[in-house]
Amino acid sequence: MPYGMRGHIGIARETAWGTGVAAVDYLEALSESLITTIDRFDVRNIVGRFTEGDDMDGVRRHAGDLVFPAHPTIAGHFLRGVLGQQSLTILNSSYFRYNWGFLTADTGSLHPLPSFTLEVFRPGANVVNSAFRYAGVQVGSVEMSVAPNQDVRMTARLIARSRSIITATTPTFPASPVNFFAFDTASLSIAGAAVDRIESFRLNLDNQIEGVPTLNNDTEISRVRRTGPAIARVSGTVGFDSFADFDDFRQQTERQVIATFTRANSFLLSVDLPRAVFDAFPIQLAGRGRVTVDFSMIGRYHVGSLHSVLATMTTTNTF
Repeated sequence: MPYGMRGHIGIARETAWGTGVAAVDYLEALSESLITTIDRFDVRNIVGRFTEGDDMDGVRRHAGDLVFPAHPTIAGHFLRGVLGQQSLTILNSSYFRYNWGFLTADTGSLHPLPSFTLEVFRPGANVVNSAFRYAGVQVGSVEMSVAPNQDVRMTARLIARSRSIITATTPTFPASPVNFFAFDTASLSIAGAAVDRIESFRLNLDNQIEGVPTLNNDTEISRVRRTGPAIARVSGTVGFDSFADFDDFRQQTERQVIATFTRANSFLLSVDLPRAVFDAFPIQLAGRGRVTVDFSMIGRYHVGSLHSVLATMTTTNTF
C-alpha cells in the first residue's frame, strides 16, 4: 500500500553540480513537496472555435520544500547548503565543530551554492523498488523555528537541476539515543544578556535564487542564479513585560542575537546574528488576554565576522 510512513529521504554532497551520487545519510522528515512542474506556452490563438487551441510543453522545473526536525548528525547538510562557507575544527577523534556563514562568492559558474543529491522514495503502485533521484539540488532557503513542546523545526526550500528514477536504496537512519534539538535546551540572548521572555523563535536564511533555462538543447534548467542578496531575518513572539525591546525598536538600536540548543553527548547548534535591529514591534491589545508582540528583526552584515549570521554545530558527522 502507498503509505508515506514507508518512504525515506537520503542525501549526499556532490562533487560536480548535477551529477547524481548515492545517498550517504538519511533523514527522518515530517513532509516533502519536491515536485516537477512543466512550463507551457501557447502556439495557437486563431483556431476557428471557442475552445482553446493546443499548446506545447516547455521547461521542466523541480522544486519544493522539505520539513524535518533538526538532528545533530543531519542538520549540518542543510546549514552548509544554505550558507556555504564553512570552517572545521576537529575537537577529538569523534567530534567536529563546524562554523557556517553566507558565501562571499558563488561556488561555481553554474550554481551559487554547494550542491547535493536527494533520493526520495515514495512507495506506491508499480514503484515498489524505485525512487526519485534529484541531482544538482540547491538549498535556496532554510527556516528554523522553535516553540514550547516542539523540536527545532527546519524547512528547506530546494531547487534541483534534474530528476531520474533509480533503484531505491535501504535507509539507515540516525540511531538512538541521540535525539533532535528541541525547545527544552533553548538558550536565547540579546545584547549578551540571557532572556527568558521569548515564546517562539524563527530564523530565516534566504539566498534568493532561481533556476534559469537557456537554449542548450535541453528542457531542464541549465544554471541557478541569485535574484537578490542573501538575507537573514529573525522573528517570533515575546511577552510585553518590558519597554526595553520597544525602546530598541523606537531608537533602532542594533543588538547581537544568539540562539543556542544542546543535546546529550556534547552536541550543539548555535546561530549568532552579531548585528540585528527590530524592523517591526507592533504592540497592540488583541483582547482581554496577555499582551504579546509578534516582532521581526533584520540581520545586518558584520565587518568583524564577515557575515550577517554565523551558524555553529558540534557533531559526529562530516559535511
